[in-house]
Amino acid sequence: MLNLFYQARWGEMFAFFSEGNPPLAVQLLAVNTIFFVVFIMRRARGARSLRSETAMTIQGLLIAANSVVLFQDYVWRYKNLLIDAIPPIF
Repeated sequence: MLNLFYQARWGEMFAFFSEGNPPLAVQLLAVNTIFFVVFIMRRARGARSLRSETAMTIQGLLIAANSVVLFQDYVWRYKNLLIDAIPPIF
């Protein structure tokens, strides 16, 4: 199992997470920090614990936000294709 760690392509992973402006790693960190700060502020105010459905929804939103950051080039491309496909109203 430890061999898989040593054989990983760390250079490719570093290149993937360091591309973009700001780098992809910083974008992911910012999104996750926003969710974490909201969680800490809620906990500091002494709010009740979340219902399980609400907690699952928030976790889903966090996964979706991270996915949008990871695949932002594809998201923008498909968004533009979708907007171009909609006929003009005027």
